[in-house]
Amino acid sequence: MAIKPFDSSKLQVFGNAAAGHDGVLSDESGAIVVKPCTAAEISFYETVASSHPDLLPHLPIFMGQLSLDSASDVSEDTGTIQTSDGTTERLHGKKLATDLHIVLENITHGFKKPNILDLKLGAQLWDDNAKPEKRARLDKVSAETTSGSLGFRIAGMRTWLGASPPEVPEELREYVELDKEGGYWAYNKMYGRKFSAEDIDEGFNAFFPQKSEAEKARAREVLAYFLGEVKDIQEVFEAKESRMYSASILLVYEGDVDEYENTKKVLRSARPETEDEEDEDETVPKLAAAKLIDFAHATFVAGKGPDENALKGMRSTATILKRLLDKAEKDA
Repeated sequence: MAIKPFDSSKLQVFGNAAAGHDGVLSDESGAIVVKPCTAAEISFYETVASSHPDLLPHLPIFMGQLSLDSASDVSEDTGTIQTSDGTTERLHGKKLATDLHIVLENITHGFKKPNILDLKLGAQLWDDNAKPEKRARLDKVSAETTSGSLGFRIAGMRTWLGASPPEVPEELREYVELDKEGGYWAYNKMYGRKFSAEDIDEGFNAFFPQKSEAEKARAREVLAYFLGEVKDIQEVFEAKESRMYSASILLVYEGDVDEYENTKKVLRSARPETEDEEDEDETVPKLAAAKLIDFAHATFVAGKGPDENALKGMRSTATILKRLLDKAEKDA
């Protein structure tokens, strides 16, 4: 992926985040994201680059780090939500109190209308440095959601409205906001917390609309792709000795069904270009992408075996995608 130099003074608020912390920025082209990070996240990416090249296809491309002072920070507080039980919850995590930023490939770049699903991995969501009160808070979240039962939960979702916006059921409306400017339904982090292991398939239904025949065909293709990618991620991490607390699998596909079909035609007809002919400024359209993201609490731990905490979530995700794919194929 060719990335042009960018001017950090022109960074802007990143609008395609389905979950995560405040303070994420993007360059003018949209090809990269710049987000506040921990030193551990930088170290994790550097270790992957130097010692674990087999992980590179499954992570965003790492392009280094920046130090941005408060004058360069144009992030906005995304606010809070009042839930039905009277609890006040932030829509996103607080912006990290740091000037250190990591520069990464924007996984949603190349899509016209990206549908985005963030799946937070792990039943244990805190690392060894977490304070007792944080451990207790996150343990409560895990126990009350599919984080505990399945090893993952839906942390956020964005779906394009399209020509005929789907109706949001009454019982879900407190978790969903209409982004009129972008033309999306934005599902906040409380959406995923309402589902149990028994009804989690319903949590995915809004991400894979299947009203038209074109949408049904796309759902079958995208589900098959995601299943293969998640299994590949699972396989490679089964051979690693690592610990990743609160990492996520990010699933993205083209939400505009007409654009999806057009992109398929473009990709079928595309011919390999010589190096001299390649246009580095051209944005290659995409159909779907699946990456592992968010390594603020990640490290490699020699001698301690695979990360079964995160792997449980990967295996559960693969099981659910397979179930959804089987149903979609049966209904075809």
